[in-house]
Amino acid sequence: MLQFTLFGFPIQIHWIFWLNTALMGGGMSANTPEQFRGLLAWVAAVLLSILIHELGHALTMRNYGDRRVGIVLYAFGGLAIGSKPRTRHEDFLVSAAGPGLQILVGLAVGWSMTLWPPPWLWLHQMMDAFTVVSIFWALLNLVPVLPLDGGHLCKAYLGPRKQRQVLIISITCAVALALLSVTSDLWLGLQNGVLNLLDIDADIRVGSGIFTLLVFGMLAWNNWKELKNEPQIPWMNAR
Repeated sequence: MLQFTLFGFPIQIHWIFWLNTALMGGGMSANTPEQFRGLLAWVAAVLLSILIHELGHALTMRNYGDRRVGIVLYAFGGLAIGSKPRTRHEDFLVSAAGPGLQILVGLAVGWSMTLWPPPWLWLHQMMDAFTVVSIFWALLNLVPVLPLDGGHLCKAYLGPRKQRQVLIISITCAVALALLSVTSDLWLGLQNGVLNLLDIDADIRVGSGIFTLLVFGMLAWNNWKELKNEPQIPWMNAR
């Protein structure tokens, strides 16, 4: 793992994070120097966006007195690991802080890129990818599917006595998104509409396709296993 410290938080980045990010960015089809530069811009954008997301969680945990918080980036995202229990109110705000900060920074970068186009192609590609990833992955992460932040928000709001209802909501939303992921026109239309509404000029689009289908299909299956009190896939329970 790549390991370093940022703002006092120990950060670990697993090799599978780099692999999955590169595959999502078209790493298998990159053959020219221009395509490799574009792939590098994509990986850098995703790294920064996910790291900002997890810092939102970690900083909020620290605000509630947790002095031992670590961040791990792996698989399809990241995980902020705290060392103390939280109340439902605290857990709700911790869950909201990650995507909230990610969207705010994404909007700031998107508007700055639109108003002052970057002078270098690589920087433009990175800012373009960062903007779209930060806005739309964060919005997708807010859908009430466990263990995404939206699922934790739903769980904190409904409380521990309604865990079954939380899982049913999670399974329903995960299955719906998995099925919708095969309809690329819908995903593209939604993203185009939001970016036009925000007056952000960005070229890249995310979501749909085999990765989205696999991720939400596996999340639905894992939630179903939890509903049936069966052993789950451990690495899929990270948030």
